[in-house]
Amino acid sequence: MEEHYLIICNPIAGKGSAQKSLTKFEQFLTSKGLSYETFSKDYPKDLQKFTCMVIMGGDGTINYVMNYYKEISIPIAFIIGGTGNDYATLHLRGLSLQEQFEIAIQKQSSQIDAGSCNGKIFINGVGIGFDGWVVKKNIGKKLFTGKMAYYSTIISLLLFYRENKIKITTPEREFSMNAFMLSIAKGKTYGGGFMVAPLASPGDGKLDLITIAKIGLIKRFRYLPVIEKGKHLNLPIVQFQKTEQIRISAMQPLQAHLDGEYMEAKTFDLKILKGYYKVKSKIY
Repeated sequence: MEEHYLIICNPIAGKGSAQKSLTKFEQFLTSKGLSYETFSKDYPKDLQKFTCMVIMGGDGTINYVMNYYKEISIPIAFIIGGTGNDYATLHLRGLSLQEQFEIAIQKQSSQIDAGSCNGKIFINGVGIGFDGWVVKKNIGKKLFTGKMAYYSTIISLLLFYRENKIKITTPEREFSMNAFMLSIAKGKTYGGGFMVAPLASPGDGKLDLITIAKIGLIKRFRYLPVIEKGKHLNLPIVQFQKTEQIRISAMQPLQAHLDGEYMEAKTFDLKILKGYYKVKSKIY
């Protein structure tokens, strides 16, 4: 089958950076004699005539596309272009725009996992508790973007956030805790580079579950740079395990995010979706 690329570009992602890259990518494909169709809205109903999907935008764009189609059998490539680019950066870290274009047209792709949370697909991770509050408070924030927005919101919330009593059930164990934050990850970073899940792998068939227990105000500020650098898994307040299925429940609604998109629920049912997508990446 002749190569035919589906380009999905969010024109407002990254304050227009994805749109700026789009013209260059279209010229690149034309120079290689490759055909393509570009969509910024009203996506095609099915993918039968396409051989590869290229998503241009940030984490929010990726999340939207994954949940729009649910199942994508053709290889997927990413072009970094949002304010939050944690997942695409996992696969393209350090590559120039031109090198990202080359990755997008390479023949090689690898199976990577996704996750399901309350029926929605996620590909990078779910954060519950403090992490969810950070995303909620960041909605509509214009002064900073990316990591600066995430960091500035964290600093203000560290003073006032109160932990919740949460019950956590996996096939391996069941326990309750006053939780500051829970992360269920397939990617390593949130919030533009915070290394929340340093041992996560996109293709290991497991969800990384990181729980952070109730923590005093002084230690919140002391441990923030430790978590940012991914050095926190040995802290006494942290529990870590890899698992395939998780139920998280509480008496009151919990704030959360799914790949950076805000959500709220009393119960979260999560499971691994092994080898769910084929992705073009520099890391495989």
